[in-house]
Amino acid sequence: MSLGVIGLGYAGIGVVTAIAIAATRGLPTVVDAFLAVAMWPLWAPLAIVREPKDAREQELLGALARAQGSPLASVLPDAESARVLASRLREASVRLGELDEVIARPDFDPAIVKARAEDLRARGAVTAAATAELRVKTLGQLRTLRERYRSELEEVRELIAQLVTQAELVRLQPSAAEASSELVRELVARVEGLGDLFAYQAAIETGQEYQPVLGRSTSA
Repeated sequence: MSLGVIGLGYAGIGVVTAIAIAATRGLPTVVDAFLAVAMWPLWAPLAIVREPKDAREQELLGALARAQGSPLASVLPDAESARVLASRLREASVRLGELDEVIARPDFDPAIVKARAEDLRARGAVTAAATAELRVKTLGQLRTLRERYRSELEEVRELIAQLVTQAELVRLQPSAAEASSELVRELVARVEGLGDLFAYQAAIETGQEYQPVLGRSTSA
């Protein structure tokens, strides 16, 4: 069987895959359609099972799919691991959005709550004042958490953009693949590390002491 026939068969499967994705998930974007045809072994399972699209999640999946077609393929996570990473990134994005909404509420303004605590204490309502002061502390933790989510997601986005760039470089200069593998490891580690923020958020919400993972940032 010639390479031409194999290539046509591969492209044919990709076209069928794109049609199947359109039927089950709605019309794909131009990028999704291209990736479904050109890189269907990786992209198809990801596109079919994923939740409604999140921009950061789509960027990660797109970067991995593009890198899959380069010499970096050997150091990329497999399809199942990529789905887990994309899910974690989507969850972090959702949580950041929720924190933005909550913190924007007037009753979640630390200055207002602090003034309330001071007023209560001045009137001798010591117990109520202590509760209000505890709320001030919790609000501060929520703001710190939001900034950590924002910082980590921005770092992940930059790593994703660099992976796309690096994949193109490696395509042109395969000898750069070994040095580029560290970028893949850093990206995966960053996304996996979002689990630490999930744990920190759970500790805040339940009032428990947070025990950070050794070796990761513990600033609060």
